Amino acid sequence: MHVAIIGAGFSGMLAAYLLEKKGIDVTVYEKEAFVGGHCRTLVSKDLLVELGTVFCFSEHIKELLLELGITYSERFTYRNFVDENYEKVEHLSHHEVAILIEELSRLEKLFSYYCDDSKCLNYGEIHEDLMLPLSQFLKFHNLDTISQVFAPHLSSYGFGCIDEIQAYYAFNVFNLQTLYAFIKGDKLLFIDKGVSEITYKLSQNISDIRYSIEVKNIEPINHLVKVETDYETAFYDKVLITTKLPKDVIKDALYNGLMKKIDTNPYITCVYEVEDKNIVTTYYKPNLGKKERIQFFHTHRQKDKSILVAYAYGTINASLINTITEDIKKTGVHVKHLITAKQWYIFPHLKSESLTRNFYVDLAERQKTSNICLIGSLVSKPAISNLYASVKDFVGKNFG
Repeated sequence: MHVAIIGAGFSGMLAAYLLEKKGIDVTVYEKEAFVGGHCRTLVSKDLLVELGTVFCFSEHIKELLLELGITYSERFTYRNFVDENYEKVEHLSHHEVAILIEELSRLEKLFSYYCDDSKCLNYGEIHEDLMLPLSQFLKFHNLDTISQVFAPHLSSYGFGCIDEIQAYYAFNVFNLQTLYAFIKGDKLLFIDKGVSEITYKLSQNISDIRYSIEVKNIEPINHLVKVETDYETAFYDKVLITTKLPKDVIKDALYNGLMKKIDTNPYITCVYEVEDKNIVTTYYKPNLGKKERIQFFHTHRQKDKSILVAYAYGTINASLINTITEDIKKTGVHVKHLITAKQWYIFPHLKSESLTRNFYVDLAERQKTSNICLIGSLVSKPAISNLYASVKDFVGKNFG
């Protein structure tokens, strides 16, 4: 058997690694000149800076890190919030915290009713109530304080404004366990040598990776799948797709229709060297969920340098980068210089008008009989630890 994998991000590299362990021939196609996707670490001498994925929740992922011999640490992160005048404000008042405790008990009951498939690794059947934007769902259930907890974390990590993201996606991005972890300030898992260490270690075990080669056509031919690039045509027993592809690349009505409906969020990370001082993770409360505005920044010190990474919605342009820089300065941070700004398109999802109750159920059924399959964040809850469990489960069930 010979399997092609489209996309060399975390999910694609993991799938290739697991398949090769089973003795299956694998070819990975990646349109960029590097692997890793959103697992991207900038390296300069002793400096390691995460441009994409910053941390992991420890569930599931530790198994892979131990297998690959990757060292990690778990540590607390502290969070500040600033208002429209760049002054520190409470995330929630003491009065709101008391209300939050009561609302959390009601939210648990809602989760047990609407999300009884919480142990499912992939997206599944969607209750019609969860197709509403999260803000409407929470307002209907009188969970106004909960919405203030969801909002900063959803928007800051690129999953959208609570007025836009459907409740279904929101509850899969941040399930009850994750929400409690943020509220309590639980320790987060950080890779000592950067998240890129994961895909680097995986790549050392993968025999055939095609770099800077974009797939232009994927077409079932009898019992095989034809994969075409600008340079060659090859045939495979199975093709696994991990990333959104341009329309009409896949010659299959269901999958091609999906690719046309999938939306992503334009997202930017800006990395600065800043003057050394006691700076903690800071959320810009008035900006949360807004395009072309900074969402938050976090800082860390390495050797003799202090590095700040800022996150914002939108597409890179000089005006936006300058605005982000000025907003950082207005919080009292002395910026030495910009190291880099990186454009991302993240969180593949369907807009409300395209999402139906059985969409992902029907897709899962189709994948049982098709030699073209979607894996990774196209069909799975997006936390990296969950992606690991999802891809491992898929390979185990479909390749013995």
